[in-house]
Amino acid sequence: MEKKINIRKLTSTLQMPTHMEINGNQEVIVDGCSGVLEYDTEAVRIKTGKLIVRFTGRGLVIKCLTADSLVVTGFLTGIEFLV
Repeated sequence: MEKKINIRKLTSTLQMPTHMEINGNQEVIVDGCSGVLEYDTEAVRIKTGKLIVRFTGRGLVIKCLTADSLVVTGFLTGIEFLV
């Protein structure tokens, strides 16, 4: 008898925790990003597991984007953690 596996439960269990590195006010590296929700030169909002993180500033650019991480550069003025 085969046992069915709940794919959503499995992927959420295996999901990497979010890790964030902030290099001064010029760069943020986020591992564990699951999607970009908002993106312009003054705000970048991303989904990380159960949290939404919003970066604000001037001249913001997503320098690198992969399936589970991203790098935001520019002049960062704020970081918000939203539930």
